[in-house]
Amino acid sequence: MPCLAITAPLLDETGFNMAAVFATLRHTRQDTVDLDRAIADAFAGARLAVPEPGQYADFSLVFPDFPHRLFSPRELSDGQMRFLALAAALLSYRRPRFIALNEPETSLHPDMLPALAAMVASAAPESQIWIVTHSERLAALVQERCGVRPRRVIRRDGATWIEGMRLTGMIDEEDE
Repeated sequence: MPCLAITAPLLDETGFNMAAVFATLRHTRQDTVDLDRAIADAFAGARLAVPEPGQYADFSLVFPDFPHRLFSPRELSDGQMRFLALAAALLSYRRPRFIALNEPETSLHPDMLPALAAMVASAAPESQIWIVTHSERLAALVQERCGVRPRRVIRRDGATWIEGMRLTGMIDEEDE
């Protein structure tokens, strides 16, 4: 939905300011290189259209097959909207120090996973990012781009722990 056109340095917890985050990046910061690349990669060459905000900020997608047609957020699939929300969270200009992504691959088309991994890699220098995923492909892509080995969550006999973690909560240095 359109939202008030205020400067939005990061996505709020509800995601209702997504249009303001995009408008801030496009019109205030004039810094959308990573965002434009992520959108093009995830949506086969599509681009994000963010009109100059008046009272409200809004956005739409323009797909290469329909270059003169703006697809509003309400016309997009759940997976497309989820990817855009992840883009707003990971590529906003003031990222939080810690970002937790719980199964970010949910509803995403598998072809979007490389673009998601690239966004994680872009945000990683400024934020500590924890990802819980069932997608081995996403884990491998993040490892390839960030150089961090994924850890498996192990469940056995009613207990749950992270592979390589000692009872103290520390991970052995050779495993890091």
